[in-house]
Amino acid sequence: MTWDLAVLLGVLQGLTEFFPVSSSGHLALFGYWFGMREPDLTFDILVHMATLAAIVAYFRKDWLQLGRLLLGKDKGDLPPRILLYLLVSMIPAGLVGLFLKDAVEWIHGRPFWVGVCLLLTATTLLLGLRLSRGATPLAQMGLGVAFAMGLVQAAAVAPGVSRAGVTIMAGLFLGMERRAAARFSFLMAVPIIAGAGLLEAAELWGEAASVSAETWLSYGAGFFGALVSGFFALAFLMRLLDGKRFFYFGFYCIALAVVAMFSALA
Repeated sequence: MTWDLAVLLGVLQGLTEFFPVSSSGHLALFGYWFGMREPDLTFDILVHMATLAAIVAYFRKDWLQLGRLLLGKDKGDLPPRILLYLLVSMIPAGLVGLFLKDAVEWIHGRPFWVGVCLLLTATTLLLGLRLSRGATPLAQMGLGVAFAMGLVQAAAVAPGVSRAGVTIMAGLFLGMERRAAARFSFLMAVPIIAGAGLLEAAELWGEAASVSAETWLSYGAGFFGALVSGFFALAFLMRLLDGKRFFYFGFYCIALAVVAMFSALA
């Protein structure tokens, strides 16, 4: 992989991981359009670790609250059983990742089906334009909401289904306040991204020694691009949640889906 392609895909990952447009779908499509018929799993792991670092940095106050909670101190405005909620939310995506990994990788190399998944994301987002604004703060969310958000997070394993989009929308449909839904969405992303990255890294460990120094430099450029773009995209997204602009990403998903499906048929 060349460094310029690595930077392009890294910035794409950083922007689309947090905007509700599917980072995996963008990586699959742009990688395919630039001649990558098979995913570069090492690169995918690195850019996902970069966006993981962006989440931890942006929501550092929440992670400090979780640390105080583990020590039996003040939990702040987090739910009393936040650790249980995070654990429950992990289960569906973990099972999908373990047992349906081959199906997910099959979609990755087929732009038509990535387009179908993008249409699913678009439909979910545009339904939000008709949705009354929820009012439940994060401190009052229940176990059922956490499990429901975990279920839709499992669907986001498929390239083209936006993890941020469908999980935030699930929270809104169940009455959560927008920023509260977004905070929990990104909190529960951390163990999933970290777990998936560790599993893939363990499988690829033996291949790392064969990667050239030039390729590692390209990977590093992609990592940095994903980290910086991801942090600013996340900050921007949290501002978008105050109005209706968040839902308008659905129109972008429709446009990209049409391009993806026509490119597959061409």
